Amino acid sequence: MKSVLPGSTIGILGSGQLGRMLALEARYMGYRVHTFSPGTDTPTGQVADKEVSAAYKDLDAVRAFAREVDVVTLEFENIPVETLETVGEVAPVRPGTKALYVAQNRLREKTFLSDNGFPVVPFRAIRSEDEIDAALQEVGTPAVLKTAGFGYDGKGQAKVSDANEGRRAFAELGQEAVLEAFIEFEREVSVVAARGLDGSFAHYGVIENQHENHILDVSFAPSDLSQKIVADAVEIARGILEALDVVGVMCVEFFLTHDHNL
Repeated sequence: MKSVLPGSTIGILGSGQLGRMLALEARYMGYRVHTFSPGTDTPTGQVADKEVSAAYKDLDAVRAFAREVDVVTLEFENIPVETLETVGEVAPVRPGTKALYVAQNRLREKTFLSDNGFPVVPFRAIRSEDEIDAALQEVGTPAVLKTAGFGYDGKGQAKVSDANEGRRAFAELGQEAVLEAFIEFEREVSVVAARGLDGSFAHYGVIENQHENHILDVSFAPSDLSQKIVADAVEIARGILEALDVVGVMCVEFFLTHDHNL
């Protein structure tokens, strides 16, 4: 892939506030920006050079969008994989399909982390009420039951203390779920990092996040963590980006436990 220099056109799948921030910075740097989503007059569309409004599964519209840009990126993770595959037939996509496929489903995400030796909370897949009793015995109580897909900012999840609560929560979620052990954590931190086509890696330190009603309220950078924890967090983030073959920017979020484990 040739370098995407100022004057090129960046295509963004998604059109929310993150896309708006991306578009504003890109235009400041001299890029053109096109955005694609089902919405109109969106936060990204208001500042983009062109706003395309169509369903993500309208693959003819997706192909037409990709033909007009030099590279395509993602504003959020709930883009159908089929859409990304279609874009990839026409224009380079960063990050690629593998990263999206893993990140848009909690069960796939946690399985990927576990299979690749990254520290992850104990978890079990829940596909029916019959699996809840055994899963609770294995991960312990209290636990958190979360939808496998399409949950964010505290939505699509419930804290459960016993099997009856677990069954009620599963019925309310109405889809495949993940049961996680409840972690008493000291704080949440994250690493925003970037990886190039050549494998080069850059990061922006470790950031501390504070939430209000399960939604991010304030971030502090840099955090006041020890050098060892910072180095460990950065190394884990690097490993995850490499294992996913990410080209682009990605954020890895961590719970820091009271005994200083990530």
